[in-house]
Order: sequence, then C-alpha cells, then structure tokens
Amino acid sequence: MKKALGCVLILLLGLIPWLGTAASVATNAPQQPADTSKTKEASMSISEHRSGAWTPGLTNEEKATLFALAKDTLAWCVSKRKEPFPIESYTITPKLKVDTATFVTLKIRGELRGCIGSLAPVESLHLSVHRNAVNAAIHDPRFSPVQSAELPDITVDVSILSPIRDIPNLDAFKLGQHGIILGKGGARAVFLPEVATEQGWTKEETLAYLSRKAGLSADAWRKGAQFQVFESVVLSMEK
Repeated sequence: MKKALGCVLILLLGLIPWLGTAASVATNAPQQPADTSKTKEASMSISEHRSGAWTPGLTNEEKATLFALAKDTLAWCVSKRKEPFPIESYTITPKLKVDTATFVTLKIRGELRGCIGSLAPVESLHLSVHRNAVNAAIHDPRFSPVQSAELPDITVDVSILSPIRDIPNLDAFKLGQHGIILGKGGARAVFLPEVATEQGWTKEETLAYLSRKAGLSADAWRKGAQFQVFESVVLSMEK
C-alpha cells in the first residue's frame, strides 16, 4: 500500500476560520486586472475521468477556471496569504456557483503530497475547490505545509462528487465506479472511486483498508456498519 494512502475528510467547515472572511472580502473587492497565469492555465489540456455515468457538465472553460483557482490558491498559500485571495478576478459561471462537494489531491512525482475534501455540498463548487486546495496544502495532518520550492513539481487533481446515496447492501457497491463511505459507531472513513482501482484491491480488501482507515479492525465492515456510495469526476491537468 502506498504511503499516506487516501484523502482526509473534513467534516466541519471552518477548519480555517480566516478563509471564509478573506474570500467574502475579496469577492466584494473592485475588479482586478486579468492574471496572465489564468490565461496560461486556460490554454492547457485538462483530462476528465468519470467513475460512472454522473457528470457536473462543465465546459472546458469552467474546468480551466477550477484549475486556475487551485493552482493560484497553492501559490497564495505559500506566499503567507498577506492579502485576501482575489476570487473576484475569476469568471464564475452559474454552474460553478452550485453547491458541490469536492476533494483536492496534490502529488509530487506520483506520490501523495496532500488530499483533503468534504462529502457535504455546503458551498459553491469554486469556493469548495479553493478551500480544499488550501486545506490540502497546509492542513493535511499527514504532511508538513507545502513550500514554494515544491510548487513546480506539484500536480493537482480536482475530484467533483455526485450526491451521496445509501445502499441496501454491499452488492450495490461497484468497485471502481463508486466511492465508498463506511460508518460504524462514531467512526467514519471514505475512499474515492479511483483508490481501489489504483491499488489493485478486491472489494473485500477495499473494505478492510477502509475499516482500518476509520480506526477499526480490518473486519469491522462485516457487521453493524452502514455504507453510502457516490460517483466522481476527476479533472487532471495534462502537462
């Protein structure tokens, strides 16, 4: 199993109290000149991998906006965040304003560098990507904060989640198509749809690792656990 496998689930927004204030202040600020880094991002190719049939239906321009937000957020984080993040300088379409759950994954040469997200669609898609980019960069408890020297080597994946649904039994869990959420007592853990496929796990191995991730025994999933599933669309920047 790869080191620091999987993503950290943020159950409570407000992990970083200053973020919401900074974003709201910046949103109401005067329009700033266009950032040339956003033009560069828009010209790059973005791949989309759907775990199932669900899709948020984004245009290429909207996908480019999300990547510009994520990449610029990383640069803003390592610059010590002296000024509010300039949300107002991006083109935010109605689809990007829909409340949507996301995860942001950071990797360096294929190795995980940070991954944080939330399952609840409690804020707009563009703000969710911004917030989770901040959290993945400086609040993933498994890693030290990202440093400026690492930025050229960091690749970013943005996972956009479908609505979550309950399943009656594990026969309804489709490996590779569904992300899986395990809940038992006060414990909870999640794997994104691509994790089991990337690791080459069977369904039973996936559930065993998920149980361990929740802090339970490897066979805790077999009795008394509840399960939910979701699909995702993973956006990746092709270099």
